[in-house]
Amino acid sequence: EKPELEQKKQELVRQQNDFMVTLSQLEADLLSQLSEADPATILDNIPLIEGLEKTKATSKEIGEQVKLAQVTEVEINTSRELYRPVAAEGSMLFFLIIQLCFIEHMYQYSLDSFVSFLYKAIDRTEATEDLEERTKRLIVMIRMTIFRWVNRGLFERHKLILCSMLTFKLLQKGALSEEFNAPHFNFLLRAPMAVGAENPLADWLPSKNWNLVLKLSDLEGFDNFSSNMEKDAPTRFKEWFNEVAPEAVKLPLDWKRLDSQPFQKLLVLRALRPDRCCSAMADWIRHALPNGRDYMDCDGSSSFAVILENSFEDSTTTTPIFFILSPGADPVKEVEAMGR
Repeated sequence: EKPELEQKKQELVRQQNDFMVTLSQLEADLLSQLSEADPATILDNIPLIEGLEKTKATSKEIGEQVKLAQVTEVEINTSRELYRPVAAEGSMLFFLIIQLCFIEHMYQYSLDSFVSFLYKAIDRTEATEDLEERTKRLIVMIRMTIFRWVNRGLFERHKLILCSMLTFKLLQKGALSEEFNAPHFNFLLRAPMAVGAENPLADWLPSKNWNLVLKLSDLEGFDNFSSNMEKDAPTRFKEWFNEVAPEAVKLPLDWKRLDSQPFQKLLVLRALRPDRCCSAMADWIRHALPNGRDYMDCDGSSSFAVILENSFEDSTTTTPIFFILSPGADPVKEVEAMGR
């Protein structure tokens, strides 16, 4: 963003080192002259007196320059710190996308490619003199630029995974409005089940789901969930369970409050209707992630020609564009049209 800051800091470090070397040489020369001077005529030794005056003046000048350099260094460090959140965002994004290879070995991203898109995002960010506002704009632009670049190279079935990984990472960092709760997060990912428990709702609820409900009741805020299902309103919970899209329907009893706590409602869906988790996760991301709709619906309304044109702008003479073809896909017409 501002390489001149780093260059100036390095110059200050070299300047400080030069000051120390100069002072050390002056002190060594002065000590040498004093040791060689005749005590009887030391007051008449003009070169020695002039050397003392020169050393004193130089030392005072260096002292003033050191103070000025220290003030400048503090200003530089303050400016650098303002950009630290941007560096943290870039680091988080890079280590996030290189984990995609565990999903599909084809998803490989080099640091050089990542840095090139990072620079493109910096160039595209709207300029402002306010550094704090500038860092906010940089974070937004970098996040979207990297996401769009990676998202365009993913299979459709993996795009929700990327959105989820990004949202979960920001949730863990405290960058979202919702508070991160580790036990809740672990339940959503791992769905632990109770073992050997009898299912009192076996006429409509599979035992696997009941075991998940029992584990859910161990979490903070869900203490009475299993007893409410079993004793207080089993019929109403059955109706909710049989809904086509239960994520859009309020839960029975006081659990309807989870509509205002969508992440916690995800846990209920994970236990009772895991088949609807993907749809509910997509809705949660749209609302929880800043500009979430832009990420979940990225390129969704764009034609192939528009996406190809944008991808071409991101490419260079040494960066090819690969087309992974599926049955019925034929980009030849659009490529030829762009070539003309």
